[in-house]
Amino acid sequence: MIRQSRSMDHGRAVAGHDTEAGMSAAFTIDVPEPQQSRSLATQRAFIDAGRALLQEMPWESVSVTLIARRARRSVGVFYQRFGSREDFLTVLLNEWMVDSRARLDAPIPDARPGATIEYHLTSLFERIRTNRHLWRAALQRAMNDPPTWAPFRAQAAAWREALASQVGERRGRPLDAAERHRLELAMQVFNSVLNNALLNDPGPLHIDQPEFLPTLRGIFLTVAALDLD
Repeated sequence: MIRQSRSMDHGRAVAGHDTEAGMSAAFTIDVPEPQQSRSLATQRAFIDAGRALLQEMPWESVSVTLIARRARRSVGVFYQRFGSREDFLTVLLNEWMVDSRARLDAPIPDARPGATIEYHLTSLFERIRTNRHLWRAALQRAMNDPPTWAPFRAQAAAWREALASQVGERRGRPLDAAERHRLELAMQVFNSVLNNALLNDPGPLHIDQPEFLPTLRGIFLTVAALDLD
């Protein structure tokens, strides 16, 4: 295996994203960079297989054998490529982070400040809900190894900054310090309830109930208490 100590996005460095300073430290693994199209296709097959399996079952049920079988590759090739099951999870999470960053930079179709909040909350919720097993694996890993949460913390900070900037721009005046503080509190509540629903599912609302997101959105708007006119 080629040994290279740098953050990888399935073979590509991701340290170029300036808002992800924590990623380099937390997501440094040794993954060989594919040099040929066949090798790249093999790596992609494993990654796609892992993502597909995580749509069906929790990470603790996903074995290397299952990944290799779904990818139609051998277990030996898996270990040659990724080294370990945990390093493979890191590759999947790195891909999640890069995709999340791209979504953060995507244009929002509706220019109203309230619609901007709606767009961001809905996008975040649906992305986590539909990738719940991958996100739950990230949360469980962070409980056992807190430094691995650093890139997600950096990503959340970038998300809050983008939301505050966009809302301020679209209502015609920037958020003041008190408004930014309330926005951060609202986001903390939103994330805490969502993550707890995935980890513990305490109820009374459950993540797949239609009223879950509207209720959580209402709590966010109440805590944020922003003047959107």
